[in-house]
Amino acid sequence: MAASWDRRLQRAEELAQRWPFAAEPLRFYARVVRFQANLQGALRCSVPILASGEEGFALRSASPRDHRLLLRAKFADFLELVGEVAPPQLASAAEALRSTPEELWEALWDAYWRGQALPDLEVEGPVLAFFPKAFLQPYAALLAAGLRGDGETEPLSGPGVETSPVCPLCGAAPQVSVLREEGHGAARSLLCSRCETEWRYKRVRCVACGEEESRQLVCLQATEWPHVRVSACQVCRRYIKEVDLTRDGLAVPVVDEIAAIPLDLAAGEEGYEKVEPNLIGL
Repeated sequence: MAASWDRRLQRAEELAQRWPFAAEPLRFYARVVRFQANLQGALRCSVPILASGEEGFALRSASPRDHRLLLRAKFADFLELVGEVAPPQLASAAEALRSTPEELWEALWDAYWRGQALPDLEVEGPVLAFFPKAFLQPYAALLAAGLRGDGETEPLSGPGVETSPVCPLCGAAPQVSVLREEGHGAARSLLCSRCETEWRYKRVRCVACGEEESRQLVCLQATEWPHVRVSACQVCRRYIKEVDLTRDGLAVPVVDEIAAIPLDLAAGEEGYEKVEPNLIGL
């Protein structure tokens, strides 16, 4: 898993040099990733191995409250980092949260973890959502790796998985769609925005509403990013970005998804809403 963090950092720096317009967001993302990697290292010896026989969203059998003392200290460090390096709106929100009682930090983590409405902490909703998402990703990923028993991200498969619009382990929305070479074509998977589990998903199917009529499913692409495209649905007007590893095997889906900012802007101009914002808010 440490190698995964290193790949993200290397790719973020590479794309920041290749695409100057994305340099500032990617360098902010890289600072967040460094923090996440260190947090996961600190948690590695203390998180439980969950029982694989859990029904439903198995990751919810654990809770950030189980590690509240360690997480409180690390969350304070995270807020300080965001206050120093984030864009103004996020930095201001971080400063506001630093003065919030620590018990409310736990309420924020718990609501996000269980997919519930976030508490009213006098921070705008979309901005507030960044904090538990970015902070708890390494914790959730560590739990998920132990639950899967693979330590990596082999896509889950099985009955009902290939049509599931949310992560089979934690119930969160997908962050990005991924295509990998398989046989004479490419297999599609979705990558969870919370625990980074991948699961197989049908090639021709909207990830939001399940629409499978091909004429209702459209793609937006630009010549600058032949391996990244917007996969959108004309029925529900939602979209997800898709990274095609058969076109660029060096791509790191969560990083390349962030870097292709103009595709998000183009999708917004066409009236589509993203299934799940990434860590820079697009």
